[in-house]
Amino acid sequence: MITPGEYLDLLDARLPGLVVGAHVYGSRVLDDVVAGSDLDIVIELSSAASLPSVDGADVAVVLAGSLEKPVSDVTPLAGEITPVLWQQLRTVGHTVRGARPTCPGTAADVEAYCRANLVDYWQRLFDKVRTMPELPPEDILWIGLGPARLWHTIRTGEIVSKSRAGELAAARWPDLPLPDLVAVRRGGDVPLTSSHLKAAVELFDRILADVTT
Repeated sequence: MITPGEYLDLLDARLPGLVVGAHVYGSRVLDDVVAGSDLDIVIELSSAASLPSVDGADVAVVLAGSLEKPVSDVTPLAGEITPVLWQQLRTVGHTVRGARPTCPGTAADVEAYCRANLVDYWQRLFDKVRTMPELPPEDILWIGLGPARLWHTIRTGEIVSKSRAGELAAARWPDLPLPDLVAVRRGGDVPLTSSHLKAAVELFDRILADVTT
């Protein structure tokens, strides 16, 4: 599991003097690092350049100064940027190089993005998942916990980890076996079966109903 320092050392060796900002977000700042967790990081460059691909690093690249603008005004050099990312950076993100960014945005921006993502990405995905009798455990975790994060953010404005989102959804809908998903994400030895896949589908339907009523 690569550390921010190791990653920056690699970039500095390949692109000396170009990396002027580095900001960590995701599982490393949301207290949810598990086996296989990537390093989620935003890199600011003083001029456009291509970064080397590094296993275990999920990177968004922007020009210096971009993080002082609304996300809608920024075109990344690489990776994806969203209002949710901007909110993480301005609230819980950890700056390891450069100045802490302001990442201007509003709660309405974040909510609108989450609602659109539920429909444009997740609902289309679940339309396909409904026809599948089984999925690998890692895919069940992905579809079981991902929408729960959006659900919580839409309701409260808070951005939480996948594990925490699973806990919150389990408290809201205790009849579903969601604690099993959280346990497996955290390394527990719980077999995930077709019943968990069905529960993930049911959870998505309940989330969609909950945020559209």
